[in-house]
Amino acid sequence: MKSFALNTSPTSSLRNIWIGVVFFLISVPPGLWNPALPNILETYNALWVIPYATAVGPLVAIFSSLMFTSLADRRIEAQKLLGILTLSGSLFLWLSFSVLSWGWNPWWYVFMQGCNALISAPMWALLTKIALVNTSDPQKKFPLYRVWGTVGWLFAGVLVSWLHLDASAEAGKIGAFVRLGLGGLCFMLPRTPARGEKASNWKQALGLSAFSLFSNRSLRVYFITATLFAIPLAAHYMYAPQLLKQLAEQPQQSDWASELVRWLLPGPTAQMSLGQMTELVAMLIMSWLGARAKVKPLVIIAMLFGVTRFALYAAAGHYGLISLMWLGVALHGPTYTFFSITGQMFVDRRVSEDMRGQAQALLGLMSTSVGHTTGALSCGLLYQWSNAGKTIIGWTLFWGILSISIVLCFAYFVVGYKQRDAQAS
Repeated sequence: MKSFALNTSPTSSLRNIWIGVVFFLISVPPGLWNPALPNILETYNALWVIPYATAVGPLVAIFSSLMFTSLADRRIEAQKLLGILTLSGSLFLWLSFSVLSWGWNPWWYVFMQGCNALISAPMWALLTKIALVNTSDPQKKFPLYRVWGTVGWLFAGVLVSWLHLDASAEAGKIGAFVRLGLGGLCFMLPRTPARGEKASNWKQALGLSAFSLFSNRSLRVYFITATLFAIPLAAHYMYAPQLLKQLAEQPQQSDWASELVRWLLPGPTAQMSLGQMTELVAMLIMSWLGARAKVKPLVIIAMLFGVTRFALYAAAGHYGLISLMWLGVALHGPTYTFFSITGQMFVDRRVSEDMRGQAQALLGLMSTSVGHTTGALSCGLLYQWSNAGKTIIGWTLFWGILSISIVLCFAYFVVGYKQRDAQAS
């Protein structure tokens, strides 16, 4: 295996600043359109396509993530590959929202988003690898880099509502132009050369050798838990903005706190950013914990927050109280951070240097590709079956069933994950 020394020169330190900048900018495009997507599609009479639109990205990214990150591990410098993919994907992101404004069949949106995801899927895994490789104390400093991604998403969500683009395809088009500029900045990231040997067979070339990590019990249990947890979580961005919009149209109890939230966060897209506000706090907690952070208690806390969040959504839909919805959205921050960010650092500690990129991609494949694809389609069916949004009991059934599914995921992790196995691995 090739040796690699962390560059700590002043030039390298300056380049490390760009890691935070890129985390900020890489989060702005999805922060602009993802929380607004249900209401955007509804504007163009295409809400029926949201399960497929949510599923197509993770589905086509199943192997592209492993393949491209395998290139970064074995052949191409990670920052260069990230720049190339970012520039290439921006075109299809722009086209996906342009076809909506042009009045084309909504299936064209699904197709264009699929092309965008095929190219762009490895972006987060590559940037995570760059940050972890070029950080002297990743357990403490990585959350401080990653927090800028949260700030970027928060900024984008608030901007959309302030610009009154909560239901406009222009939000996605702006995101495409941001990603285009981001592509050039990626080449200014710290140099992150490939460390592994060149692929000697087709499995290594496609990144399939990453599946060997399943032989490690602690990694296997976390990967499976991430997949199961992602299934109900897919509903958060698919249907929570729609419920927020419906509740905002109903008479609500007026008090100074509610009025302040409505003034600062005037639309559903901005109100979805409450999750990013609490995510900032959770990220700082993760940085403070550093190497003391233990996987099992943090993942358990995350899943408990996840159950509580959907229970609050169910209550908000049943009683028509938007304040309960805001509390639920705010729990997104610790749910995401204590599960996903903990997992990224846990995986990084457990694999060899020449497998880091592929390991992060495998985690993304299991949670995002397999989990979110399954979740998007199953949540879409559950939404139709429960008549969510159409009857009083609909939202209660929808979010209540999803809460129960998280409880089952929680039980699997508690029984399957052994802290001593992780420490020995």
